[in-house]
Parts: sequence; structure tokens; C-alpha cells
Amino acid sequence: MTSDEDELVEGIRKGDTRSCNTLVKTYWTDLNFLARRIIGSPDEADDITQDAFINAIKHIDTFENRGNLRAWLRKIVTNQALMALRKKKALKEDSLDDLMLQFDDSGHHLNHFTERPANLDVLAESSQVRERIRQAIDNLPDNYRLTLILRDIQGYTTREVADMTHTTEKNVKVRLHRARLALRNLLGAAFRDTY
Repeated sequence: MTSDEDELVEGIRKGDTRSCNTLVKTYWTDLNFLARRIIGSPDEADDITQDAFINAIKHIDTFENRGNLRAWLRKIVTNQALMALRKKKALKEDSLDDLMLQFDDSGHHLNHFTERPANLDVLAESSQVRERIRQAIDNLPDNYRLTLILRDIQGYTTREVADMTHTTEKNVKVRLHRARLALRNLLGAAFRDTY
């Protein structure tokens, strides 16, 4: 943790309003983006982010100064978003079948891509590509999208994702694998057509 973060946390612990405002200004965009990715609704994400800051400030004494403040705040937002999803039972168990690669009776792909694969270095630099990836992730059914975001984007372990989503590690692994395959399929044609 940096000395600026130490001062910020100490100010919040002492009840300094300016420190609380600095916390919100510094981390709002990052945390709100995370909440939007999980919950899918900008308005609900705003509420979740606001509630997360209130909880963080209220429970600042539980933060250990040797930890990472941003990671601690991200965990709070993730938990707030998961609670909101559970409350409204928004996790849809939609099928991924329409998003997966299709095979004929002999086991060959029905989608044939004969073009050369895209150059990944060029793709990684493109803001247009990043937006396509975000849109493709948003098109995944809720349980798969949430698992992919928590595991691959936020970097939680399989065990942590299982605990957060109240499922088994095996279920997390299956959802993650299927989400990655669906995402690969969704993005494959778009990348080959564009680049």
C-alpha cells in the first residue's frame, strides 16, 4: 500500500470527510465499471457502487493496511453486486447451445473459417476490439458471464468464485470452460471478418 493510501485510510478512520470524498473520487469509475459488468444495469450499478462505498467507509477498521485497498474495495463491490443478483434472482440459466460451435453428424465443424487467424497484437491494441469483447461477454447468459468476469477478469480463484456464487468448484470450471468456448465462437467470426 502506498503512503497516499495509508493517509487516506487513516483519514477515513478518523472520520475526515475530505478523505471519504477522495476515496470515492479515486475509485468510483473502476468500481462502478465492475458493478456494471456483473449486474448489467447502469442504474443498479450506481446504487451498488454507492452502497459499497458506504460499507467500505463504515467498516474501514477491518481493512488491513498491508493489503491492497483497490482489491479490498473490488471485493466489496463484487459482494454487493452478487447480493443484488441473488435478491432479484436475476441469474438466468439460459443455454449456451446457440453460442457454441456447431458440428455435423461426422463431427466436423459446420462453421468453416479458412481465412488466416487475426494478428493478436493488432487486436489487443484496438479499442474497437475491446468494445466487441465487452459486447460479446454481455451476450453470455448471466451465470456464464458472471463466472467468466469473476474468474478471468477479476482474477478470483475457482474456490472463491464457487463460494461467491454458492455453487461447486466443478460447476465453476464447467461454466468457465463453456463461457470461454462460447466467447471464442462469438468473437471468432467477427475478428476474421474485420482483420
